[in-house]
Amino acid sequence: MLNLRHYELLVALADELHFGRAAERMGISQPQLTVLLKQMEDQIGTLLFERNRRKVSLAPAGERLLPEARAVVRHAQRAQDVALRVGKGMIGELRLGYIGAAAYNGVLTKLVRGFRSNAPETQLQLTLMDLDRQIPEVSAGNLDAGIIRLPFPEMPDNLVTRTLCHERLWIALPTDHRLAASDTAVDLRDLRDEAFIATHLRPTSGFSAAMYRACAKAGISPNIVQRSPQFASIASLVAARLGVAIVPQAIRNVHIPDVTYRPLADQEVTANISLVHQAERENPALDLLLACLDNLNFEDLS
Repeated sequence: MLNLRHYELLVALADELHFGRAAERMGISQPQLTVLLKQMEDQIGTLLFERNRRKVSLAPAGERLLPEARAVVRHAQRAQDVALRVGKGMIGELRLGYIGAAAYNGVLTKLVRGFRSNAPETQLQLTLMDLDRQIPEVSAGNLDAGIIRLPFPEMPDNLVTRTLCHERLWIALPTDHRLAASDTAVDLRDLRDEAFIATHLRPTSGFSAAMYRACAKAGISPNIVQRSPQFASIASLVAARLGVAIVPQAIRNVHIPDVTYRPLADQEVTANISLVHQAERENPALDLLLACLDNLNFEDLS
């Protein structure tokens, strides 16, 4: 049967109408090209090219076969390109989980844009998911990677993490709060008697761990009266005057009426955002995502 090499020969020789140039284009010797052409003509049972010492021209059978040969070569080249792109993660599927804060501070936007510029044909499945749900899903392989906050106690052994950025802590106050009118940073010690609204996470997990570290540094023990999994809803509860809340700096990008945000004074505690994925991975799209991280700076977002 004819193979791809035969069709490539027909196209090259039809374009060049010269045995030497066609052989050079195919990366073979002229005698090898002559042998391939004879094989092709023997298989078909007719001449494809008229040739003599002075010129080479297409025979009627060659003219009829040429469009089909071009289509075969074009489809083969496309198939090879698809295979190469799949191997590089440029076609396929990437399932990425993310916490809401990653959307507020631009980490998700920057990461997705960087990935999309290198893999425009990859199907990207994004899922908003809390930290404590993401970790088991990534560990089980239901998500390829997740954008989370650390720490996370009892991290599964099959997972690894990479820090993307460190985010400062701010305080969310009702607009009529006694400290809201000042443009200066707020000292947490001045809020020791306030009611606090916090995330649903344990004191050793994610942003909750950063909040408790900041309070410990200030020498206070927060009186938690309400909890919520999302910072937008936490800010809404602050607007309802149910309490104050320590929040990531990026929450300022979410406008909620009747809430004022202020930086915390004398605080070196930050809350990091990290990427988590399985240490042993087989998805080329994930490899491409990780390669994108080397060219992206997320710290300028914090």
